[in-house]
Amino acid sequence: MKRSVSLLAILIGLLALNAAPLRIATATSVVPEDVSFLNQQGIQITGKLYKPTGSGPFPAVVMLHGCSGIFSLSDPTKGVGSVYTEWGDRLVTAGYVGLLVDSYTPRAAPQNQCGTSVTSPVEARPYDAYAAYNYLDSQTYVTDSVGLLGWSAGGSSAMATMVYTASAQADFKAAVIFYAGCGLNNAFNGLSKSSWKPYAPVLFLHGTADATVAISACQTRVSRAKLLGASTLNGNATDIIAYTGAHHSFDLAKQVGGDFTSEDVAAKTDADQEAMDTFATYLDQ
Repeated sequence: MKRSVSLLAILIGLLALNAAPLRIATATSVVPEDVSFLNQQGIQITGKLYKPTGSGPFPAVVMLHGCSGIFSLSDPTKGVGSVYTEWGDRLVTAGYVGLLVDSYTPRAAPQNQCGTSVTSPVEARPYDAYAAYNYLDSQTYVTDSVGLLGWSAGGSSAMATMVYTASAQADFKAAVIFYAGCGLNNAFNGLSKSSWKPYAPVLFLHGTADATVAISACQTRVSRAKLLGASTLNGNATDIIAYTGAHHSFDLAKQVGGDFTSEDVAAKTDADQEAMDTFATYLDQ
């Protein structure tokens, strides 16, 4: 069943005595390692590896960036964007390896593809996600539990990566998707007849006030996936949490101001926790 979260509900939940603590990243950011790996298209993909101290083995999460690339303001000289460094820190603090995939730089593609997808989220970037998986799978410090995390266009790529077909490389244990464009350029039979069905649980986190990518498309995809059996596939559920009044990129909202409202701030707190809870459920085994 589709879930909707209001500001009041979020605040009540945060005050609950039995609420699971969010594993907040430490103040000092983890310095990632530059890595590379070959995808099935023959492209040497690059990434930023966030790794806890020690030999592990650790579960891991592959991260897929949005349409503006991995860099702050789409500018490589400004370093990795804050949402990705925050998640790299958060994952390491919680005992996970994080691998942020850069799908644009290796292709000599524009760093900002918002509005013009030179690098297809559906037809190209899933190759990068699985190349990242294979890289992690080859490392002795990584367990066989690997999750997938995507934002916006990267969320669309995560959807395509998690599709259930007879030839799917069914490796990722679960995926968490922030405000994806669920139209997917009419892939998987479009919306009304959508054939999209993930092979493992997928959690969508989306604001109802998102004017960039409408939540309705994701709701339709999830509803259709459940009709096709995704809700019971391997005993796992695919679901969507709708954050009332939250906007696109709400998880950047650390405080009210600018384009961010109190609904965005509250949604970020809850969504970050939901994402970590999902990974704890499916990767900490």
